[in-house]
Amino acid sequence: MSAQPDLPEPCDPGLRWRYDCRDAEAVIELRLASRGDLDTIDDIEIDSFTADRFSRRNLRRMLAARKTLFLLAHIAGEPAGYLALAFRRGSAISRIYSLAVAPGHRRSGVGQAMLRAAIDLTARRGCQQVHLEVRRSNTKAIALYQRAGFRLRGTREAYYEDGEAALLFEADAPHRSGER
Repeated sequence: MSAQPDLPEPCDPGLRWRYDCRDAEAVIELRLASRGDLDTIDDIEIDSFTADRFSRRNLRRMLAARKTLFLLAHIAGEPAGYLALAFRRGSAISRIYSLAVAPGHRRSGVGQAMLRAAIDLTARRGCQQVHLEVRRSNTKAIALYQRAGFRLRGTREAYYEDGEAALLFEADAPHRSGER
């Protein structure tokens, strides 16, 4: 596996993904978020996490720095979730920092759709794998990651502020023919 010399090229801001909802009546639409989506991302973050939550200031900083790309999901025009995907100079690995699904859209396929788009985006940016950490006790998220093809690659003890361990997962980001 060769490391990249620089950060991957920025993606076309018009890049979009579409997936069917589990109920087959609606479509999950994903796009890259911009600075103007800060309020939406912050609202989803607040509604989704009580601990280990990104502050609005951190979200603003990550959106501005552009080393972390945010995927924003909508169903019928309503915000349904977001995923923060980080890229590091010289690395062939992207990292999911956060995945949050709005309470009213859970169990509709939004999480799965965002993971599929994150793997696609990772491959488009020339990276080969996606990594993430998840609380050992978060069995619903672990099941979601495993359904999306993520494999357990290790454990990091006392990773979270409260001392809970993190499980480390990885997934391959296969390049399609003609891509670097």
